Amino acid sequence: MRVKRTPDTYEKIQALGGMASDDILSRPGDPPSNRRGPYSVPRNNPAPGVYRSALPNGKYVNLMRVMFTDFCKMDCAFCPNSHWVPRRRFAFKVDELANAFMEMYRRHTVAGLFLSSGVAGTGSKTTEKMIKVVDLIRNKHGFKGYVHVKVMPGTEEQYVEAAYQLGTRLSVNLEAPNPALMSKLSAMKEQRRDILAPMSWIDRLTRSTTNGAVGQATQLVVGAADETDWDIFERIDQLYGQWNLKRVYYAAFRPVRHTPLEEHPPTPPQRECRLYQVDWLKRIYRYSNDELKRAFADSGHLPLDADPKTSIAASNLDMFPIDVNAASREELIRAPGVGPTSAQRILAARRLHSIDTWRDLQAMGVVRKRAWPFLALPGYRPPRAKQLKLDLFRAEAERPRMSNPPAPKSAPCGEERSCAGCPMYGAPGHPGSTTLTPSAA
Repeated sequence: MRVKRTPDTYEKIQALGGMASDDILSRPGDPPSNRRGPYSVPRNNPAPGVYRSALPNGKYVNLMRVMFTDFCKMDCAFCPNSHWVPRRRFAFKVDELANAFMEMYRRHTVAGLFLSSGVAGTGSKTTEKMIKVVDLIRNKHGFKGYVHVKVMPGTEEQYVEAAYQLGTRLSVNLEAPNPALMSKLSAMKEQRRDILAPMSWIDRLTRSTTNGAVGQATQLVVGAADETDWDIFERIDQLYGQWNLKRVYYAAFRPVRHTPLEEHPPTPPQRECRLYQVDWLKRIYRYSNDELKRAFADSGHLPLDADPKTSIAASNLDMFPIDVNAASREELIRAPGVGPTSAQRILAARRLHSIDTWRDLQAMGVVRKRAWPFLALPGYRPPRAKQLKLDLFRAEAERPRMSNPPAPKSAPCGEERSCAGCPMYGAPGHPGSTTLTPSAA
C-alpha cells in the first residue's frame, strides 16, 4: 500500500526551484529544467532554488529563485506548469517560504529573492499571497535587499500597487508580442486586460513615485505562436520607448509533453541569440529603427547565420572603412568588433596620441577578426578585394530562408556555440557570456 505524506520544505524548494528555472532569470546558456527532469538543478547553480547571477562589475551574487506554487489553472499551450500537464504539484505556505528564504539568507547562501508562481485561483489571489511573503521578510524579518516579484496576469490594480511598494523590481510575462498571437497560445488570457494593463500600471507608478520598485521587465516566448522577429521588434520598440522597461528577455520555445504544442518544432537557439543582439543594438548602441530594419529579411526574420550588426554594416559599405583617429563615437560603435567601451577608450587615447597599430586597438577591446574590414589606420586601409568578400557575405545573408529552419545538432558545449560568432560575445549582459544581472531581472 502506498502511503501519502506531506512534502517537507526542502522537497518544495527542490521542486519549485527547478520549475522556476524556465522563468525570466534563466540564463540562455542553461538547459531548461524539463530536459533533465522537472526538478533538476540547472548547471552553474550551487543548490536547489539558488540562482547564480552576474553583476555588471563581473562579480556574482546568489538569488533564491523559486515559485510560490506550480498549481496553475491557465491553458498556455507551451508551459510546463499549465493545467495540460499531469504531474504532482507543490505549494508553499506564506510563512514557510518566508522562513526558508531568511534561513538561506542568514546562512549566506543567497543575497536576494526572485519570486514567481503559477496562477492558482485568480491572478489577484496568487499575487496577494506572494505580497504577504515579501511583506514578512521586509517588515517582520527586516530584509532590505533585492526582491523581484512577478505579477500574475489578471491581477487587480491594488495588488500591483502593493507589489510595487515592497519589491525592488516587478515583471509581468508578456509571452507573445500582440493580442492576436497571444490568442494562439491561450484561450484564457486576454492580453490587453490581463497583461498590458498591469504593465501600464507599473509604468505609471514608477514614473509618479520614487518609494517603490525601480522598474519592470518582461519575457517573450520565441516561436510558439509562429510570430516573426519583426513582430517581436515592434513590441520591444514600444516597451523600451513608451514604458521604459529595463529589460526584455527571450525564451526559445521548446515543446513540452502533454501540451497542445508538444509536436510543434522547437525554436533554434540561434534565433534567441539574434533577438538578444538586436535588443542590445537598440538599448545600448542606440541604433535607429531605420538602421535596424536593414538586419531583417523580407520574411520579417533575422538571418540565423549572420549577426545583425555585421549585416547592417555590410548593407551600408559606403560609410566604411572609417578612420579610427577621426571617426565620431557613433561611427565607431557601428563598426563590427567595436563596442561602447572600446569606442570610449579610443576617444580617450586619441586625445593623447595617434592610434597607429592594431595592437593598440586590441588592447582597447576591439575584436580584430570582425573589425579589420571596417577600420582604417595610418598605413593600413582594407583593400577593396577584402571589402568584396563582405558583398558575398551580404548576398548569402539575403538568400531566402525557411521561416522556421531546423535546429542544429546539439554540441557538447550546449547553446553557447551558437553565440560565439556574434559581435557582442563576451560582453557583460550578453546571453552567451552568462552575465545577466539581478538589477536587470
